Amino acid sequence: MNGQLNVTQITDRQPQAQCEFTIACVLRGFPVEIKGQGRAADLKIIVDRLFDLGAEPPQAAKPEPTKPAGAPTCPVHGSKMKEGRRGFFCPKKVGDGYCKETA
Repeated sequence: MNGQLNVTQITDRQPQAQCEFTIACVLRGFPVEIKGQGRAADLKIIVDRLFDLGAEPPQAAKPEPTKPAGAPTCPVHGSKMKEGRRGFFCPKKVGDGYCKETA
C-alpha cells in the first residue's frame, strides 16, 4: 500500500437502475407497440433507431372540450342560472324586467 488508500465507491459496484417503457409508433402504416426494460440511454437508442427506420410517432388525439358540471352562475348577481331552450339565463328580476345575462 504505498501510503495511499485505494477505495472504490460502492455506487460504482451497484447495478444500474432499470426502467420499464412502452413505445408506440407507426411503421409503414402499421401501429406498433414495443415494451421493454432498460436504462434511459437504451430507450433513446431504440427511439433513434425507430426514426432511422422511418417510424413516426402516433398522432395524439385532441381532447374534447369539457362542459362545466352544473349550471353556470350569473356574473352580475352571483346566482345559479336556469336552463332554457337556447341555453342558460338568469332568472333574477331587474326593475320591471329580468336580468339579460345568458350563458
